[in-house]
Amino acid sequence: MKRQNVRTLSLIICTFTYLLVGAAVFDALESDFEMREKEQLEAEEKRLQGKYNISEDDYRKLETIIMEAEPHRAGVQWKFAGSFYFAITVITTIGYGHAAPGTDAGKAFCMFYAVLGIPLTLVMFQSLGERMNTFVKYLLKRIKKCCGMSITDVSMENMVTVGFFSCIGTLCIGAAAFSHYEDWSFFQSYYYCFITLTTIGFGDFVALQKNRALQKKPLYVAFSFMYILVGLTVIGAFLNLVVLRFLTMNSEDERRDAEERASLAGNRNSMIIHIQDESLQRSRRRREPYRAEVTDLQSVCSCMHYHSHDFGSSGGGMGGLGCAFSHQNSFSSQLNPNQYFHSVSYRIEEISPSTLKNSFFPSPISSVSPGLHSFTDNHQLMRRRKSI
Repeated sequence: MKRQNVRTLSLIICTFTYLLVGAAVFDALESDFEMREKEQLEAEEKRLQGKYNISEDDYRKLETIIMEAEPHRAGVQWKFAGSFYFAITVITTIGYGHAAPGTDAGKAFCMFYAVLGIPLTLVMFQSLGERMNTFVKYLLKRIKKCCGMSITDVSMENMVTVGFFSCIGTLCIGAAAFSHYEDWSFFQSYYYCFITLTTIGFGDFVALQKNRALQKKPLYVAFSFMYILVGLTVIGAFLNLVVLRFLTMNSEDERRDAEERASLAGNRNSMIIHIQDESLQRSRRRREPYRAEVTDLQSVCSCMHYHSHDFGSSGGGMGGLGCAFSHQNSFSSQLNPNQYFHSVSYRIEEISPSTLKNSFFPSPISSVSPGLHSFTDNHQLMRRRKSI
């Protein structure tokens, strides 16, 4: 099984196991509290109905009115400041739920706005996170140089440590600010900041929803908007260091496997070429003994001048010479007595060493034929011989 498939199957098993563990823990922590709270609310409901003599239907209508009026207690939600706040919660996928479009046109535009805005926002935060990590890496390197450290390289552990404490510091700053403005406890404010910056956005705690803060506290509104955007950038930088590395492991493994397959194919091709080169070298080594014999290829051009009265007496010798020569041009039939004629012959022959040892010739240079060698004693018959 491929490594990527094993990792994917392991992640699926781990995720479902994590879900089961979380469900068991939340069940143990929240189920009893939920039942007690439900019993208290039902008891209070009966008390109010009996005290004010309210019917069941009237009480349900009153309950619905109170729930629908809850968002308006914070003031007007759909002016520019409130709309900007809502747009932030849409494109960052926080989605508090404190406000929602009421018209069909608003709901349709919200869907279209989210389809374009969410990818754009994710890319922006990832790019800002990368730039922030680059800047932090530069600062750490400068600090190490100023401290006189011998090793100034910034490791991944250094970056993760700085990113972790940056996230903790961002959450603490927000918790301190919102606990002051919203009258929450520090733990509740920290919980709100964590749920907001991780884009979970339950909506149980929502800032800017008290005392018409959207209209009356512009500085606090600006701080809240900037805190959400900057905090998401810090979280995005930390996720680039930790989470995205694991998200890209499958693609890196695919690329590595492709490189390995390409290298294996290249090795096979090189082995084939190497084998071919070795076979060529072996064939060349086998041909080396025969290359020496190439020097035994001789082109002999014999130009002999015969007098007409010697031609008749040497007819037999010429017969042997004609048998030995590979090519002979003779014009004896056209010659008159007392005239000279030229006989030009050529011979190109490859002679093996065994032939040379058994040859009648004293040396390869004179290797024309036994017939030609028999004429070397007759100086009148052979006037000149050249070897080329």
